[in-house]
Amino acid sequence: MVETTQLELVTPARIMTQKLVQMVVVPGVEGLFGVLPRHAPLLAGLERGVVEVHEDGKVTDRIMIDGGVADVSEKSVTIMAERAIDLATADLAVLKERAATAGEAEANFLNAVISTL
Repeated sequence: MVETTQLELVTPARIMTQKLVQMVVVPGVEGLFGVLPRHAPLLAGLERGVVEVHEDGKVTDRIMIDGGVADVSEKSVTIMAERAIDLATADLAVLKERAATAGEAEANFLNAVISTL
């Protein structure tokens, strides 16, 4: 049986996702880091980026976040994000409009994300 870890991604408005996953890659302030089952406990600051959920050796979900905090334990990872957008259901027109009105750094990030959709 494949080991899993409990992923919970929450924003001030709602719980974005709660599910068992094999691995999560998170944009930490010191760089990307992966969370696997039995990970050492960790509290990490997050920066704007994309959270990637891995199952069966593939990325199954991509969620764009605007920073936050990750609380990692041996059995779970809880990501508390200021704002999050599930890229599988994101409205491309809304993302393009947001990029057009954003500052340079955010616009560059959004345009890079849009190019992957």
